[in-house]
Amino acid sequence: MSNRPNLFSIATKELSQDAFFTWLILFADKKCEQEDHLLNKCAKEFVSKLIKTKYPSFDEQIEYVEAERQWGHIDIVATVNNKYFIVIEDKTYTKYHNEQLYRYREYATEYCSKHNLLEPVLIYLKTGNESLYSLRTVLKEGYYIFDREKLISIFKDYKEIKDSIFSDFIVNLSNLNNRYNKFLEEEIQKWDNNDWEDFHQFIEKNLNFNDINWGYANNPAGGFWWSCFSWLNWKHNSSIYMQLEQNKARLCFKVEVDLDNKDKKPSSVRNELYKLITEEAKKVGLPEIKRPERFGSGSYMTFAIIEQQYWLGEGKLDAPKVIENILKYQKFFSQFQKNFMSNA
Repeated sequence: MSNRPNLFSIATKELSQDAFFTWLILFADKKCEQEDHLLNKCAKEFVSKLIKTKYPSFDEQIEYVEAERQWGHIDIVATVNNKYFIVIEDKTYTKYHNEQLYRYREYATEYCSKHNLLEPVLIYLKTGNESLYSLRTVLKEGYYIFDREKLISIFKDYKEIKDSIFSDFIVNLSNLNNRYNKFLEEEIQKWDNNDWEDFHQFIEKNLNFNDINWGYANNPAGGFWWSCFSWLNWKHNSSIYMQLEQNKARLCFKVEVDLDNKDKKPSSVRNELYKLITEEAKKVGLPEIKRPERFGSGSYMTFAIIEQQYWLGEGKLDAPKVIENILKYQKFFSQFQKNFMSNA
């Protein structure tokens, strides 16, 4: 391993990544061939792949490129051959917010219409991880997701490039990629945040629930990774669902209550659920479904839990068994809801 300091392991903000991709796109211009032929070739391949997400038959020679950052609040825009307009929303670990993707699309579409350009190429460039639940919204807004794996698949063929900026970015991207996919090799009690993040992404891909989502919850105690799924209607205008939590490695049964509902107090809804689910669990041989150490309050409350040893296990992860366990408890949970809602 090299002891050479890496620029992008120091400059970790999204603005630094914006700068790199703007710089790389500019290098696709024909006039940069004489500056660094191989880097120019890589940049042209990158820009071509971006354009092909919208125009698959694109095979033109790239002659002219303009690119800039923070155009109309958009992270990166580029004009190629005075014909193609590329919009890039560049993300590391954060997600889109509010209606920014919609606004950027509308702004770029209007600009292209006024300046005789083709419809914009919309790119959501993501070097970190993000849930498929979240990314489905990105796709609905008309953006193509260009993730870390796609970047690596392009850059891996250009290891001979000597430019230190390019080399530093590729090394840092590869190191980031290598930090993930390690959770299967480590004992669960030794997992760090990267391992837990990758575990939740693994759960999402292997459970195949349409409503599964995962993310990171910030709180004063330091925060934790979570996955939630199996959202089901419940009485008193509330919903119940399951949640996996890094914190204490628990599988939780939770309720979202309507605080404005006057029919029944939130705490009464929670207490009733705890009583019903633990009684039903004992009937079907699942006594490990039990009361949490303490009941919370608010809109979202845990009414029952399963401790780590029953669903996740200890030592190295037995991935098939964990999926089997979760599906077993989810099947019980779904039947529990059907039984009591049918009588509601």
